[in-house]
Amino acid sequence: MAATSTNKVSIIHDERDVEEANTVHEDPTQAEREIYHDDGAILVDLDVTSKSNQSAVLKTARDGHTILIPQPSDDPDDPLNWSWGKKHALLMTISVAAFIADFQAGAAAPCILSQAEEWKITPDHVNYANNLNVLFVGIGGVLGIPIAYFWGRAPLIFWVALSGTMFSMGCALASSFNVYYGMKALQGFTLTIGQTTGLAFIHDMFYFHEQARKIGLWTAVFLASPYFGPLFASFILAGTGSWRAVYWLIFALGCLNLLLMGLFLDETWYRRDIPALEQPPRGQRLLRVIGLWQIRHHNKSMQRLVLMSFMWAVGINQTSAILFATPRTAEGYGFSQDIIGYVFFAPIVAVIIGEVFGHFANDWIAAQYIRKHKGVFLPEARLKPVYLAGAFMVPGLVLIGQTLHSHLHWMGIVMGWGMFVFGCLVASVAITAYAVDSYPTAAGEVSSLINFARLLGGFSVGYFQLDWGMSAGFDVSFGVQAAIVAASLLIIVFIHIYGARLRHWSGPLTI
Repeated sequence: MAATSTNKVSIIHDERDVEEANTVHEDPTQAEREIYHDDGAILVDLDVTSKSNQSAVLKTARDGHTILIPQPSDDPDDPLNWSWGKKHALLMTISVAAFIADFQAGAAAPCILSQAEEWKITPDHVNYANNLNVLFVGIGGVLGIPIAYFWGRAPLIFWVALSGTMFSMGCALASSFNVYYGMKALQGFTLTIGQTTGLAFIHDMFYFHEQARKIGLWTAVFLASPYFGPLFASFILAGTGSWRAVYWLIFALGCLNLLLMGLFLDETWYRRDIPALEQPPRGQRLLRVIGLWQIRHHNKSMQRLVLMSFMWAVGINQTSAILFATPRTAEGYGFSQDIIGYVFFAPIVAVIIGEVFGHFANDWIAAQYIRKHKGVFLPEARLKPVYLAGAFMVPGLVLIGQTLHSHLHWMGIVMGWGMFVFGCLVASVAITAYAVDSYPTAAGEVSSLINFARLLGGFSVGYFQLDWGMSAGFDVSFGVQAAIVAASLLIIVFIHIYGARLRHWSGPLTI
């Protein structure tokens, strides 16, 4: 095993202080051999107290022992060398792009009754368009990833954002359900790219020890979006009575996203297999945003490896507005639109709490593991928070089901929903970080397949959740969902124990 390491461990908490030392990096192949071990472990820390263990090859942070992964070049155009401000302006931009996809899907739910009344069809019929939208959010992300590697991250996210904004305007202007149905599908297909390419942007710009926190921020933004959507939509409907006003808000948010892209978007693709002097000239930023620069210089392969995950959150959110709005005479809660809006504060607060917790817990868990294993990090260490997440998600789902079934006080829904969403955020960050650490060259595929599985589950649940709960009882339907979440923890246990061996057995990822 290359390069022993020692007892002194540090995880940098302010990336503005992460600057490479004066160590000269002359052999990237040798550096990779020192960092990445055959068993999947990663050398992330050196001992500054022992000169015999210092590497003459590895670049480190200013503290002298935190290894910079990936190893940056000496090129100022290398995204790893960009300024703190440029990196975080771009992180904010891609986070807003990720926010819109589920925001528009969630905002559609409270509009169902008004649309059904206008078009003289049933609410379930209107909801078919919303379910199709969720499905296309998942499909669009998967189909977009090959384009991101073949063409580039920046032009893909820019052009689909522009198209999605136009389709949002089409939804607002739709004169019939058939027009709305088509616009809604295309809207979901295009706006999803922010959720799938975001992870590739993060991987391109930030070092290994920074990525968990950045993934946490980005994940928190788009996991909160399906709750902000119904919240704002409910208040708009209560104040204006117009579902079209909701879609004009989505259109305005798309325009804001395009403005941010015009100010801050840039291409983060960088060839680390060639010296800085042989890098293609960057030229004007506008050409990189619209894709002309990439056409001249980009030749990445389209064959990649993928991973998957699963969540119930989208399905719950798609049907929640209908459940809450069901009249008391039909054994519902009979909430008005503004009350439904207030209820959606519960998952949003849970996302915030989950982000604050994960912001510190992920680094603490990594630091403890690295300290115990003398500077070496194994990706499976990222999975520990998933067990805590399960301890919140399972009882949260049970509490929601029991409250709906027995018609208990609505605070039971609020608490159960909050517990479930908190667990979702903690698990999402941990699983995503684990997948990226395991397959660092496939960040885009990791993001798209996790997102696709999450939304595919949500799409399917949207078709049967309400009828399932009404016929079998919400205690049964949510109880089964809780059991599935509990069973999925057994998969996590298996991966936690055998993941490193499976990666070693399958060999390196071939690009």
